[in-house]
Amino acid sequence: MGGIDVQRSTIPQIQSALRSGTLSSAALVDLYLQRIATFDTAGSRLNAVRMLAPDTRAQATAADAHRGDDRPLAGIPVLLKDNVGTTDMPTTAGSIALALNIPKSEAFITQKLRAAGAIVLGKANLSEFANWVDLNMPNGYSSLGGQVISPYDFAADPLGSSTGSAVGGTMAYAAATIGSETSGSIIAPAYVHSMAAVKPTVGLVSRDGIIPLAPSFDTAGPIARNITDAAVMLGVIAGVDPNDAATQAFANSALKGQVPDYAGGLSTEALKGARLGVRADDVVSSGPFADALGVLQKLGATIVTINDDPQGLDSLVSEVELAAIFNEFKFSLNHYLATQAGPGLPVANLTDIVLYNQQNTDRVKYGQNLLILSDAQTGLEMDPASLAARTAAITLAQTFIDTEIDRNQLDAIIAPDGNNIGVTAAAGYPDLTVPMGYVGQVPHGLSFAGKAFTEARLLALAYAYEQATLLRQPATVLNPQLAAFCPNS
Repeated sequence: MGGIDVQRSTIPQIQSALRSGTLSSAALVDLYLQRIATFDTAGSRLNAVRMLAPDTRAQATAADAHRGDDRPLAGIPVLLKDNVGTTDMPTTAGSIALALNIPKSEAFITQKLRAAGAIVLGKANLSEFANWVDLNMPNGYSSLGGQVISPYDFAADPLGSSTGSAVGGTMAYAAATIGSETSGSIIAPAYVHSMAAVKPTVGLVSRDGIIPLAPSFDTAGPIARNITDAAVMLGVIAGVDPNDAATQAFANSALKGQVPDYAGGLSTEALKGARLGVRADDVVSSGPFADALGVLQKLGATIVTINDDPQGLDSLVSEVELAAIFNEFKFSLNHYLATQAGPGLPVANLTDIVLYNQQNTDRVKYGQNLLILSDAQTGLEMDPASLAARTAAITLAQTFIDTEIDRNQLDAIIAPDGNNIGVTAAAGYPDLTVPMGYVGQVPHGLSFAGKAFTEARLLALAYAYEQATLLRQPATVLNPQLAAFCPNS
């Protein structure tokens, strides 16, 4: 439409078409809505979108009326994970108990997206409460939204909790989407759905107005079909927010709270002279990661084998991080319900949610042991056991990344798929993924991780790799069952 391929064109290219008049936001919104109707609510029923905004076409008409607008997302439709606060739609975290929650104000990042000109098209389904209900609950399920289906393989695990954001993004239901991560919930669904995504440093992006899981580790970030769009989106949502104390770390960093021009810093030459660390256990002789290492070296990078897993770091970090989440979830959710949730809900705290779910086991059908165990905690913000666990996890993970990068003079630590997730999540450090190829129709991603607030460098490295390979294929190309519903998509 208007010279734009919704699966391959970047946000700047869409903006150019909008400004030239060859494309309108109204036509673009209609095209996205048609794709949602074709694949999500009919046909394959991927179920990535929980709710559409009631005024999508009005937002598009308003954008078209101000076509000279030079804001970075002017007239660009986006989808938000349904834990990100909006006042024109409920914000539910996928819970039937929060189905009517219209928060008192919009999330800080929602406000920033709207201020940048974005059309908020709707809310994406997710794993309920960021995948913190029961270990038996499948990824992508919520009592309110049901089960999200992976378009690359209908029987595959869609991973993480930002499943609707990743599936909606890969199916081009919007120009880009927003996800959130505590440990893996952006990166995992992104790589398994052949998307480019950024899990930012904790403190780069405000969490105010986002239903929390564990604030020590929580962050929001962009999920997009290419690094350019991920960079554009991150540049919009990043920033210091007085209502999120974690963003003070960004203000106090070497960047002094100034958001870099992430998109402007992208370069196909970024890998020349770069030093990239690889854990010994990740080095393989064949497959997508082996191919990726070869490409990186051809583009001028030096691959350095680094310390793999000193003293069982990965398992230890996971253990202590998990121990911290139970209590943090109770405290932070209760605080959200008391201060930000809208009026008239049938629940006021986690205890109420557990009781409400017990009356609706047909919907909460996989159990709720994680909620019950969390509710048994003290719920105190400074609970000694929880504080000790999260301090240990953060210290261990940050020490590993800082030490390996400094000792080996690295620009980044790279890994296949989700192998950087645990340590970067615990450290609160950035991790991003870019499509790395396929085994059959199964997508794989290349991860770039680094020290705090180094997103600009990581994005540039990933962009150079992406532009040299251009490996991403839409699910409609690789999954014949999906293509059958709309062969030309």
